[in-house]
Amino acid sequence: MKTKLLFAALVGTTVNAYASCGSSFCATNTNWDTQGLITNPGLRVGVRYSYSQADTPRSGTSKVSNDLATGQADTEVENLRTLNQSLNLDIDFALNSQLSIALAAPWVIRDHSHTLSDGAGGGTVEQGQFSQLGDIRLMGSYQFATNNRKSGSGIRLGLKLPTGQSNWEFIPGNGAAEGGLQPGSGSTDLILGGFYYQQVEGSSYGWFLSGQLQSATITRDDYRPGNETAVDFGMNYSFSPSLAALLQLNANLKDRDTGNGGKVNAHSGSHSLNISPGLSFAATTKTRLYGFVQLPIYQYVNPDPAWVDGQPITGQLTAPWTVSVGISQTF
Repeated sequence: MKTKLLFAALVGTTVNAYASCGSSFCATNTNWDTQGLITNPGLRVGVRYSYSQADTPRSGTSKVSNDLATGQADTEVENLRTLNQSLNLDIDFALNSQLSIALAAPWVIRDHSHTLSDGAGGGTVEQGQFSQLGDIRLMGSYQFATNNRKSGSGIRLGLKLPTGQSNWEFIPGNGAAEGGLQPGSGSTDLILGGFYYQQVEGSSYGWFLSGQLQSATITRDDYRPGNETAVDFGMNYSFSPSLAALLQLNANLKDRDTGNGGKVNAHSGSHSLNISPGLSFAATTKTRLYGFVQLPIYQYVNPDPAWVDGQPITGQLTAPWTVSVGISQTF
């Protein structure tokens, strides 16, 4: 029972921003079956809040200034910030010890501002904000049969559905904002992943390794979000039956968005390695409180492909830290 409670702790999401306007999320692993938790039929419902502020321009691995004085007329200069918040509802149901299904519904809250350059060192600040439903994910997980309840492996398969608005624009507006800023991508994506976990025999230590690929299969508005690959390594250590220390390494690779529509931004795409320490506390045998902070170890964002030597360097907005807190209830 103690082991089950400790593995239940390893659930939570943090956010990091790497779109050209600092809008995309890099999350810690929140799949219960990946952690080895779902071993008996039952229901788990979780709610988590995530926050990040993307206000640091970066090109490649270097910080840049995105100087308004060098901006060309009628171009957006990402010299301000993007506030990203999300409130996520996660519902997991284990049909048996091997098969589970899950639904993840995000409520996305975003506040973005940038400067529309006048070409003379000044410009007009444009700002927009929304609070809307994002893209819902439906996932199925299958764990391979094993006689060892301390370890296991499995696969995950699912869809991201285009439930979030994908044509949001600034007010007064001049067409849809770039795809990375939208509540939803407008695409239907296929998600495929695999995992392995182990609780070390006779110890309070456990670990897992997982990988996942997400790729858009049905798109619209001549916009295709780039493929995204995530690899996560996580550990937990119990101080007591109710308190556990958590740690994850989260690697993320996001390809450039493609297409010819107005939502395509050539600056998009990145790869990163983040460390995510956290804590989990069992308020009861079925209720867990948890929190994570995510810090970048390595950040690389794609530079502007149209840049030529001698021109000013502009960059994507990145977040120096992110945080997530939540509560999880089993039934």
